[in-house]
Formats: sequence, structure tokens, C-alpha cells
Amino acid sequence: MSLSALLARRLLFTVGKGGVGRTTVTLALALEAARRGKRVLVVELEGARGLEHALGGLRRAADPASGLERISYLAVDGRAALEEYLAMVIPVRRLLSTIFESAIYQYFVAAAPGLKELMTVGKIWFEANRSESGAEDAPEIVLVDAPATGHSLQYLRMPAAALEAFPVGLVHREAERVLGLLRDPLATAVVVVSTAEEMPANETLEIFSGLGEIGLSIAALVLNQVHSAPCDPSVLERLGRAVSDEERRSDDLLFAEAVRRAEEEAGWARLNARQVERLREATGTTTTVFPYLFREEFGATEVLALAGILRSEGGGDPS
Repeated sequence: MSLSALLARRLLFTVGKGGVGRTTVTLALALEAARRGKRVLVVELEGARGLEHALGGLRRAADPASGLERISYLAVDGRAALEEYLAMVIPVRRLLSTIFESAIYQYFVAAAPGLKELMTVGKIWFEANRSESGAEDAPEIVLVDAPATGHSLQYLRMPAAALEAFPVGLVHREAERVLGLLRDPLATAVVVVSTAEEMPANETLEIFSGLGEIGLSIAALVLNQVHSAPCDPSVLERLGRAVSDEERRSDDLLFAEAVRRAEEEAGWARLNARQVERLREATGTTTTVFPYLFREEFGATEVLALAGILRSEGGGDPS
């Protein structure tokens, strides 16, 4: 799928194992969508507000990226989403306050299995559908930086579970509407993020299986932090022979260390290449490879560089 086709969706989820770079990919997609003139809403569901912090870093950069003013941020909490929903259907403020303060309500929110996850996905559905209302400030695309694999699938499974658990009534109708958006491949897609190592790759294949069972469209696979060989293997072999302990002189130590680091990088490159090929064959999905960036700190410059890779590998600028 081209990047233009991907960004034509109303709702995109970035999903993957913890620590593989979901937030970075979410921001790179958001920057590219905003650069194309779209009003973008980035959503974070839980955790340490890494997306909010990273977006703040982009805004504080000496040379802010084009389109940043079109990106807004929202942290969605299931309990707050439930109370926002109840405020819409129960307009009497005094009654609403009584409900929120009641012990029964507190117990219900804490104990009801899946309630907060269902309300969280419902809030995302609401934001993704605001553009249909014609509101001028409504986002044209919503990008969700989903939590790590297991919890992401828990969120995304909840509307189908609610649909089965409540055969009729309000919850059934709400779940049906949310599920309709999630399963519409022209409106919603998932971008799976992974690193090209064995354990993340195994978990990535589990994600593909889980999303398939839910019925969601997987649009792309982004493989992050992929190492590349620093030189031809035959050259590295000759350099390695040249720095044997017997031949090394004191003034060769820096050269010897450089060769060892090159051998280490070549080893990572071989390992990554095997997993990239494995995932491409197993998933058959459009794959974008992000290089490993050697930086002391990861900031706006790096996110912009990765957004540029998305653009170039995704078919360039829209015609």
C-alpha cells in the first residue's frame, strides 16, 4: 500500500512490542500527514506519556517541522471517556454528580471487565467520526499510539466481545458502530512496528494472527533500528587478519577497535537481514525498513529523517 493510500484512512493504529519504536513511527506518520495539509490528532492510551513528551520536543526544536501546528494531542483514559459519554446522555449535572460519587458507580467502573477498554475505543471512534459532522476543527486522520502487544489486542478485541455479550440494547448498538469502523479497510488500518530480531519478530507474527482474528486490516509493517553492513565481508575479513594480537602495535589500538566495532555491526546486519526476510515472507505485507541511527539522543531531526524515509519508500509526494 502506498503512503498516500495509508494516510487516506481516518484511523490508524500503530501496534507492536514494547520498545520497538511505536511512538517514533506514530510521530513520523503524523508529520507526513500534516505536511500534506491534514489536520492530525495523535492519541495515546496509557503509559508515561511518551508521545506527548516527544511531540513537545518537536515543537521546541530550533527549526520546527512544517505542519506541526496541524497536529493535536489527546490522552484517552477509559474512565474519563465513560464519564464524558455519560455527560452527553445525562444532561442533568446534579444527577450526573450524584452518579459519579455513588459507591455503586465506583465499584462498577473498577470491577466491570473490559469496560474501560471499551470506552477507550469508543472515544477513539468518536474522534475519528468527528470529521463526518463537518466540524471545522475535526481531525481528518487519527493516529493511535497503541500500548504494547497484549494490551493493544485487548483494546481492539473489546468491541467484538461486547457485541457478543450484549445481544440487544445500547451497548450492543455502540459496539456494533465501533466495530464497523474498525473493520472497514477503507477507513481503518493498522501499522505494525517491530525490530528485526528473533523475539520481536515472533511477537510480530502473533500480532498479525491476533489482528486477523479481530478482522482488522494490516496496511504496513515498519522494521525499526535495522543495522547495515559497514563494508564488504571480504574487506572486513582482511582487516580482521591485520589486527591480530601478535601484530598489533600500541599506535594500532584505535584501528583495531574500529575493526572490532565494524565486525560487531556486520554481525547485527546479518541477524537483522534474516529476520527482515523472514517477516516479509511470513506476512506478505508492505514493509518499510528504518535504519539504526547512531545518536546520543533521539530528537526532532531523527524523527524528520524517518518521516522522509516513509515518504520516499511510500511512493513520494502525492500527485
